[in-house]
Amino acid sequence: MEYAIAIVVVLVVIFAVYLDRKDKGSKGSSTPVPTPRPSPASVVADKNENGITSKAELKTLTKVQLIDLADKNSLKIKKSGTKAQVINEIHSQLK
Repeated sequence: MEYAIAIVVVLVVIFAVYLDRKDKGSKGSSTPVPTPRPSPASVVADKNENGITSKAELKTLTKVQLIDLADKNSLKIKKSGTKAQVINEIHSQLK
């Protein structure tokens, strides 16, 4: 008889926890919601603002930023090239 009461108490506790989690799940998901990626800031390659973009300034940018810079300035580059090739293409077209 004591075992039956213990089993009933355990089942009630499990049921209560299940309902509590179910209610919380409907109000707000416990799984993380992906946050939207912030829009990239405009790429500034000319750090010293002298009107000339050097290769050293271009090397500080990532390849994705370099491609964005080329698109922004309507430069034709080979996107599948290495970062060094992209830098050389951009630098030669910016002169």
